[in-house]
Amino acid sequence: MTPMIDVVFLLLVFFICASVGSTADKLLPAELNGSSTSSLEPAPRPQPDKWEHPPVQIRIEVSQQGSNPIAVFLDDQPLPGIEALSQRLTNLAVADLSTRIILNIDDEVEVQQFILIYDLCQKLKFDNVSFAVRRPN
Repeated sequence: MTPMIDVVFLLLVFFICASVGSTADKLLPAELNGSSTSSLEPAPRPQPDKWEHPPVQIRIEVSQQGSNPIAVFLDDQPLPGIEALSQRLTNLAVADLSTRIILNIDDEVEVQQFILIYDLCQKLKFDNVSFAVRRPN
């Protein structure tokens, strides 16, 4: 029994001396995954960064040309009318409801046209609808 105890103490001293000079894993400059899942399971895919759509500006002016009394612009691109704007906004609502909509309505435009555009934005449930105003001189 005594020789077995001597061997155990010698092994204990050996392992203590051998481990003193080693670096602990937590001090290594490696990032370790703290999950307890098996390495055979596929790792979850990282979620992509949320894409933020730039603000969309809708400008409506009184038109002096053609049969349409108002001119509709979406980000400075002319549209044939309110119906085309409605279709574009519907497509945008499907893609991203958090897009900021800026309504820039000319003073001469009838209130009914303005309300029609604003109601469309509310119906499509856009989160952020703003109004552009001019600073007085």
